[in-house]
Amino acid sequence: MKSLIKKRLGLTAEVLKGFRGNTRACLAVEPLWGIPYNLYIPYASLYMLALGVSDTRIGTITATGLVFQMLFALSGGFITDKLGRKRTSLIFDFLAWSVPTLIWAVARNYYYFLAAAVLNAMVRIVQNSWNCLMIEDAPPSQRVHIYTWVEVANIMAGFFAPLAGFFVLKFSLVPATRGLYVFAFLSMTVMFLLRNAFTRETAVGLVKMAETKHHTLLDGLREYPAILVHVFREPQTLAAFMMAVLNNVHIVLKNTFLGIILYRGLGLSQESLAIFPAVGAGAAMLIHIFVMPSLGKLDPKRPLFFGLLSLVLCYGLLLFAHPGSYAAAFAASLAGGVGAAVVTPFVNGTLANRVRDDHRAKAMALVYAGVYGGTAPFGYLAGRLSAVNPRLPAALLILVFAGSIFCLFVLKSVEKKAARLARTAAV
Repeated sequence: MKSLIKKRLGLTAEVLKGFRGNTRACLAVEPLWGIPYNLYIPYASLYMLALGVSDTRIGTITATGLVFQMLFALSGGFITDKLGRKRTSLIFDFLAWSVPTLIWAVARNYYYFLAAAVLNAMVRIVQNSWNCLMIEDAPPSQRVHIYTWVEVANIMAGFFAPLAGFFVLKFSLVPATRGLYVFAFLSMTVMFLLRNAFTRETAVGLVKMAETKHHTLLDGLREYPAILVHVFREPQTLAAFMMAVLNNVHIVLKNTFLGIILYRGLGLSQESLAIFPAVGAGAAMLIHIFVMPSLGKLDPKRPLFFGLLSLVLCYGLLLFAHPGSYAAAFAASLAGGVGAAVVTPFVNGTLANRVRDDHRAKAMALVYAGVYGGTAPFGYLAGRLSAVNPRLPAALLILVFAGSIFCLFVLKSVEKKAARLARTAAV
């Protein structure tokens, strides 16, 4: 056992040594975003409920944010090429996180949250620029590992989540959450400034800035049809895209409705809710350190299948658990941590490797626009379901994972057919 652990840690160290430049800088400062995010996110939906926002309106806020995310994602490719990966990340991270956290901190009603959701939607511009900044100068073979360690950085931040429960117990929900949002503003803003200081524009970014120096947004949008055809002409890319949509549905609904499921659905106490992200974070950390260095070298379909089954188990437990069952919530957190630890890096890495570097920003803008546009109806639907029964968003997520598993089987069938045709052509 000791030798196995030593071997796994050796593989992990080998992966980390391979990270250079922007990748290392981005990963180093990531906890300054992840710690405050993991502190406030378990209570974000309960905070809205406490300020008089209904389940249905929470769903509407989520859906509206996703529609704006789609629109910002479409423009994000042009903006990233025009301003550069580094500058775009600094400007729009401030607009997408620093400003909304201050709005959330002083929120009084539905309209504050709606305005913050629209501004926070600019994160989809940053997601494009930040992804390019972090991976463009890294070899494709490292990209699954890079996304794995992005998850690790945020998982490590998740261990701070129980502190939020302490603050809620001491100060009550609304004052504690307001304070957490103020802390998020300070920590995230420092992170953006540090990242800007220690990264440099990528080689592809410099080329794209020169090419688009005199281009308008309309010029950039004219390139999209040809890029769209190129990106989606292969069934494997379409399958990866569909899985990215469904994975984003999971992330959005989990962040929005998990607190409601645990508090109003299972009847758990408010101060206990912050414990469960830390439980999931512990399970995910073990997977990332001891399992992912080996899995990252494999065909992703089998690990994805088992990761999705683990997520089905997670939300099945939450859907059918007895009221007040902390054991079921604990087990669900373990299963969810394991499943997300496997699924998210493979989905992101697979999608990233399907796109060429020379038009990555615009191609990923189109992909993300489709991802968030495809996610938007689920936010509204989950809000309606939660108004009927707080546990029903868990049932919706089980259906989402079933759709992802179906995409995997389609992908496997397409690849087998392509292999048969190749063998026939060779003969």
